[in-house]
Amino acid sequence: MYISHLHLVHYRNYLNQSFEFGRGINYIVGKNAQGKTNLLESIYYCSTTKTHRNVDDACCIYEGYDAFRIDAAVIKKNRKVDLTAIFSKSGKNLYLYRNPVKKVSDFVGFVNAIIFSPNDMNIFSAQPRFRRRFMDIELSKCSKTYMFTLNEYYRILKQRNAYLKTENIDGDYLSVLDEKCADLQCIILKQRYKFLHDLTEISQEFYEELANDSTKFSIVYKTFAQIADEKQMKEEIKKIYKNNFQRDLFLKTTEKGIHKDDFMLMIDGKNADDFASQGQKRTILLSLKVGIVKLIEKIINDEPILLLDDVFSELDEERRRKLLDLLPKNIQIFISTTEKIHENYERPIRTILIHDGKIKEEHQNGRKT
Repeated sequence: MYISHLHLVHYRNYLNQSFEFGRGINYIVGKNAQGKTNLLESIYYCSTTKTHRNVDDACCIYEGYDAFRIDAAVIKKNRKVDLTAIFSKSGKNLYLYRNPVKKVSDFVGFVNAIIFSPNDMNIFSAQPRFRRRFMDIELSKCSKTYMFTLNEYYRILKQRNAYLKTENIDGDYLSVLDEKCADLQCIILKQRYKFLHDLTEISQEFYEELANDSTKFSIVYKTFAQIADEKQMKEEIKKIYKNNFQRDLFLKTTEKGIHKDDFMLMIDGKNADDFASQGQKRTILLSLKVGIVKLIEKIINDEPILLLDDVFSELDEERRRKLLDLLPKNIQIFISTTEKIHENYERPIRTILIHDGKIKEEHQNGRKT
């Protein structure tokens, strides 16, 4: 799968601009604040209907206008598919095959885009909710079931928290909610555990090649219940709810559950946030992103798109060349950079020079187009 064409209208600093992309590597080149990250963000939006910068969609509207539009032509299994996302202050409209999409979940993941951004370095030191969001977004790309189950869990959790705030608590009704929460969490726990386990295995190989040292990294899943067979897990979760009832009642909220889950990135068995250098952290993060690409490809049998925003800024020339050599050869890759990179003719290269939200120049394998 790859994006062959993109048209942005009133998106960030793009007033009205069309792009043609190649199947291989697409370099997006320009000075700072010219729109390179905005272009990568718009592709990511086609995948998740959200910006990776964790801001409201309204922030993406070109100043002075009240809506933006993204049109993409996607080549999937040798078939061209038109995809459109329109956001205005009155709501969001999504289209596939030129037909309106009723549920966002039917749109999300049709295009699978994985982004590396400098802001992602916060994953090591941020609050647990940041890492949960990372896990949920990436896992949802692999499994529609996960997305549905997670949304259903949060719906029931909202009901339980609202009920804990009422005057008279009916134990039987609360037991019904606890039963539903337990059922849903069993599914989510197993999927999260398997995802992080598989991601560690796949990412570790890439990390070893890129780091070129003897360090090892791993991921430790931190949750409230033991991972076991479904019956055992369900009984344990119900017991946790029962033992925590008085505290939940006092706090008027559900204290224990997968909504508090976290994971730790480790290097040589120690917390990477405390013991890894900035270079090691960057290598770990890159390895995770490439690992997710390979995991998605393995699970859904479709090639994701890899978006690398400012990935070269802290890499010397040797590591840049090594990174390019190690990146998957069969996927479409977008790399934003402030300076032109020496062409790598082992795969198709398209270079787009951006200036103030407009295309200044385009090259295909070193030749001006």
